[in-house]
Amino acid sequence: MQFMILARYTQDVVKTILEDPQAVIARDEHAFKFYGALGGTVVNYWFTRDIEYNFAVVVDFPDAEAAHAAVLTGYSTGAFVEGKVIPLASAEEMVGALKRAAPAVHLFYPPQATAAE
Repeated sequence: MQFMILARYTQDVVKTILEDPQAVIARDEHAFKFYGALGGTVVNYWFTRDIEYNFAVVVDFPDAEAAHAAVLTGYSTGAFVEGKVIPLASAEEMVGALKRAAPAVHLFYPPQATAAE
């Protein structure tokens, strides 16, 4: 199962990497070991040009519990102040989900607007 993890560093972490830009490389190496210890494999990662999140990493985990463990552990270090974990789906999985939804499509409808609106 692949997950995209978005996270924002704390002010202290940003200060550290501003003072020593090479520290980013050490953090990368540590991240590969960290995710590996939980059974995950880093598929790819990026630093963002965004204020909300500083990096995005896609990790292939054996299950959702491993992804959850990674996020909980990451937050427990105090290195991150905000983050998001997004389960990813392949095109084949999306097609499967769409096909599976077919029997329920006609049963779902949005609330009707009232006459006052």
